[in-house]
Amino acid sequence: MNQMKRISQSNRGFTLLELLVVTALIGVLASMAAPIYQNYSMQARTVDGVLVLEELRRRVEIEFNRRGELGTEIPSSPTPSGEKFGGPFYTYEALFGQSHDMWQSIEYQPKGPHRVIVLRAHRNPEWDNSDIGIHLQVRRTSDTELEFRCTVNNISTRQDLVPASCKDGDVNDWSSW
Repeated sequence: MNQMKRISQSNRGFTLLELLVVTALIGVLASMAAPIYQNYSMQARTVDGVLVLEELRRRVEIEFNRRGELGTEIPSSPTPSGEKFGGPFYTYEALFGQSHDMWQSIEYQPKGPHRVIVLRAHRNPEWDNSDIGIHLQVRRTSDTELEFRCTVNNISTRQDLVPASCKDGDVNDWSSW
């Protein structure tokens, strides 16, 4: 009888209170981790956007070295999808042959003798419907040289989402860099 009592006490399991406490702790931890994971995922996708801009930078640089001037359209690209801000824009799919779950369009804006390539994202509720745009400034410094700078136009809601190399600067500032 004593042996039966010992067995039943050691196999009694968890109480309802213990299960509720553990469940509550898991819920709190998950609610804290979800936004961190979402922000990390968003940062990874914006890094992908910077790589897209590097590809477009390469195209512009090659064309500039061939012709000695900045064209009015992104080199080695299909016909633009339309015009925005005084220059052509392309859908991501038209420019790269496939759609993207984040990036929607690419603009090529003339700014006097310079250009700005703007990569724009879809406005999704998971990003608080914010406008995520990364700008690559293309500055002509001489007849044979270009300089490039990545910026998010000093918009604070974008700064947490992009690499440090794209945080500083204003897209209309051509002299401080």
